[in-house]
Amino acid sequence: MRDRGACLPHHQGRRTRINYATALCIYTAVITDTGSFRYSNADPEAFIIAGEMVALGVNAWDVAEKLYECQPIQRLALLGLALNTLEVSTRGDCAAVTVTLDMYEKSGANPELTDGFVNYPRSIRGVEVAVFLREINPKLFKVSFRSKGKVDVSALAAAFSGGGHHNAAGCIMSGNLDEVRRAVFAHLENAF
Repeated sequence: MRDRGACLPHHQGRRTRINYATALCIYTAVITDTGSFRYSNADPEAFIIAGEMVALGVNAWDVAEKLYECQPIQRLALLGLALNTLEVSTRGDCAAVTVTLDMYEKSGANPELTDGFVNYPRSIRGVEVAVFLREINPKLFKVSFRSKGKVDVSALAAAFSGGGHHNAAGCIMSGNLDEVRRAVFAHLENAF
């Protein structure tokens, strides 16, 4: 059932008319931004908005299937290579994975297919900060930090001239992979 002229409450008390295509975009934005309602921004308003979009005809399964269960084989090949680089700190509170230019060539993947790779080290029990190092040019890495909340990763990124917010931040670092990993893990040790 797709109501093409439904009204939704607006923040200032006005009602706004939206169509199915807009409802689908809003629902998809809420799902991805809240990590399927796993992140701290999954507040009551996010659930209400998602529910309103479903009431307008958005099929939650169709969206989830297209977002999470429809990936090219090259992404899984690249993920396998990346997971082989998994490094966990001696205390077990930090973990990192890496993707190099060579891995793109071996897997046939591209940088766009690395979305979400940082979540794998973050999912390890006891890990508070996850790091994803992605080589963007020879000896140049994009470094993404994700925190479960105890560590302000924006401060970590700022130490390397990067930015972000408390739970998600990043920077660009130059050097070979070993140098970059050592520098990142040294700063992570100090953060705890």
